[in-house]
Amino acid sequence: MVKPPRLDLDRTNSRLADVGRRRFEKDHYIFRERETGDLAFIIAEGQVEILKETEEGPVSLRILQKGAMFGEMALIDDEPRMASAKAIDGPVELLEVSKVTFKKKLKESDPFTRGLISILSDTVRHMAK
Repeated sequence: MVKPPRLDLDRTNSRLADVGRRRFEKDHYIFRERETGDLAFIIAEGQVEILKETEEGPVSLRILQKGAMFGEMALIDDEPRMASAKAIDGPVELLEVSKVTFKKKLKESDPFTRGLISILSDTVRHMAK
Protein backbone atom coordinates (compact mmCIF):
# COMPACT_ATOMS: atom_id res chain seq x y z
CA MET A 1 0.00 0.00 0.00
CA VAL A 2 1.32 3.43 -0.96
CA LYS A 3 1.75 5.85 1.95
CA PRO A 4 0.20 9.27 1.33
CA PRO A 5 2.66 12.15 1.53
CA ARG A 6 2.77 14.07 4.78
CA LEU A 7 3.02 17.81 4.99
CA ASP A 8 5.38 19.69 7.28
CA LEU A 9 2.76 21.23 9.58
CA ASP A 10 4.96 24.09 10.80
CA ARG A 11 5.78 25.22 7.26
CA THR A 12 2.21 24.68 6.05
CA ASN A 13 0.70 26.65 8.94
CA SER A 14 3.05 29.60 8.38
CA ARG A 15 2.29 29.72 4.63
CA LEU A 16 -1.47 29.52 5.07
CA ALA A 17 -2.20 32.48 7.32
CA ASP A 18 -5.97 32.14 7.00
CA VAL A 19 -6.19 28.43 7.80
CA GLY A 20 -8.83 27.39 10.35
CA ARG A 21 -8.79 24.62 12.95
CA ARG A 22 -11.49 22.16 13.85
CA ARG A 23 -11.83 19.24 16.24
CA PHE A 24 -13.83 16.07 15.58
CA GLU A 25 -14.57 13.49 18.25
CA LYS A 26 -14.02 9.76 17.70
CA ASP A 27 -16.40 8.17 15.15
CA HIS A 28 -17.73 11.52 13.90
CA TYR A 29 -17.79 12.07 10.15
CA ILE A 30 -15.81 15.01 8.80
CA PHE A 31 -17.64 14.71 5.50
CA ARG A 32 -19.58 12.06 3.60
CA GLU A 33 -19.29 10.66 0.12
CA ARG A 34 -21.25 12.59 -2.55
CA GLU A 35 -21.48 15.80 -0.49
CA THR A 36 -20.26 19.02 -2.02
CA GLY A 37 -17.14 20.37 -0.42
CA ASP A 38 -15.44 23.71 0.05
CA LEU A 39 -12.74 22.63 2.52
CA ALA A 40 -9.68 20.39 2.43
CA PHE A 41 -8.10 19.20 5.64
CA ILE A 42 -4.64 18.55 7.08
CA ILE A 43 -4.37 16.31 10.13
CA ALA A 44 -2.69 18.15 13.03
CA GLU A 45 -3.40 15.38 15.57
CA GLY A 46 -5.12 12.01 15.42
CA GLN A 47 -6.15 9.64 12.64
CA VAL A 48 -8.76 9.80 9.89
CA GLU A 49 -10.26 6.86 8.04
CA ILE A 50 -11.28 7.28 4.40
CA LEU A 51 -14.32 5.13 3.52
CA LYS A 52 -16.04 4.28 0.23
CA GLU A 53 -19.68 3.17 0.09
CA THR A 54 -20.37 -0.18 -1.61
CA GLU A 55 -23.45 -2.40 -1.90
CA GLU A 56 -22.11 -4.35 1.10
CA GLY A 57 -21.59 -1.21 3.18
CA PRO A 58 -18.62 1.10 3.81
CA VAL A 59 -15.14 -0.15 2.89
CA SER A 60 -12.00 1.34 4.44
CA LEU A 61 -9.65 2.70 1.76
CA ARG A 62 -6.92 3.96 4.07
CA ILE A 63 -6.11 5.41 7.45
CA LEU A 64 -4.38 8.77 7.41
CA GLN A 65 -1.98 10.04 10.07
CA LYS A 66 -0.72 13.41 11.28
CA GLY A 67 0.44 15.60 8.39
CA ALA A 68 -1.78 13.96 5.75
CA MET A 69 -4.06 16.09 3.59
CA PHE A 70 -7.47 14.90 2.41
CA GLY A 71 -10.61 16.31 0.80
CA GLU A 72 -8.57 18.32 -1.70
CA MET A 73 -10.32 16.99 -4.81
CA ALA A 74 -13.48 18.98 -4.03
CA LEU A 75 -11.40 22.16 -4.13
CA ILE A 76 -9.72 21.31 -7.40
CA ASP A 77 -12.66 20.37 -9.60
CA ASP A 78 -15.88 21.31 -7.75
CA GLU A 79 -17.20 17.74 -7.98
CA PRO A 80 -18.88 15.88 -5.07
CA ARG A 81 -16.75 14.08 -2.48
CA MET A 82 -15.45 10.72 -3.74
CA ALA A 83 -15.42 9.09 -0.29
CA SER A 84 -16.27 9.75 3.36
CA ALA A 85 -13.81 10.78 6.07
CA LYS A 86 -14.25 9.83 9.73
CA ALA A 87 -12.30 10.54 12.93
CA ILE A 88 -11.01 7.33 14.54
CA ASP A 89 -9.11 6.36 17.69
CA GLY A 90 -9.96 9.47 19.68
CA PRO A 91 -10.41 13.13 18.81
CA VAL A 92 -8.87 14.55 15.65
CA GLU A 93 -7.53 18.09 15.26
CA LEU A 94 -7.63 19.35 11.68
CA LEU A 95 -6.38 22.39 9.83
CA GLU A 96 -8.98 23.60 7.34
CA VAL A 97 -7.98 24.94 3.94
CA SER A 98 -10.84 26.83 2.28
CA LYS A 99 -11.63 26.87 -1.40
CA VAL A 100 -10.87 30.61 -1.43
CA THR A 101 -7.38 30.02 0.02
CA PHE A 102 -6.75 27.13 -2.37
CA LYS A 103 -7.87 29.09 -5.46
CA LYS A 104 -5.68 32.02 -4.40
CA LYS A 105 -2.64 29.74 -4.05
CA LEU A 106 -3.42 28.03 -7.36
CA LYS A 107 -3.75 31.39 -9.15
CA GLU A 108 -0.25 32.29 -7.88
CA SER A 109 1.23 29.16 -9.46
CA ASP A 110 2.52 28.94 -13.01
CA PRO A 111 0.31 27.69 -15.92
CA PHE A 112 2.20 24.37 -16.11
CA THR A 113 1.44 23.57 -12.45
CA ARG A 114 -2.23 24.56 -12.85
CA GLY A 115 -2.51 22.37 -15.95
CA LEU A 116 -0.81 19.44 -14.27
CA ILE A 117 -3.13 19.64 -11.26
CA SER A 118 -6.14 19.69 -13.59
CA ILE A 119 -4.91 16.63 -15.51
CA LEU A 120 -4.13 14.70 -12.32
CA SER A 121 -7.51 15.45 -10.74
CA ASP A 122 -9.31 14.38 -13.92
CA THR A 123 -7.33 11.13 -13.95
CA VAL A 124 -8.17 10.40 -10.30
CA ARG A 125 -11.88 11.07 -10.85
CA HIS A 126 -12.02 8.74 -13.86
CA MET A 127 -10.13 5.97 -12.06
CA ALA A 128 -12.61 6.09 -9.18
CA LYS A 129 -15.64 5.51 -11.45
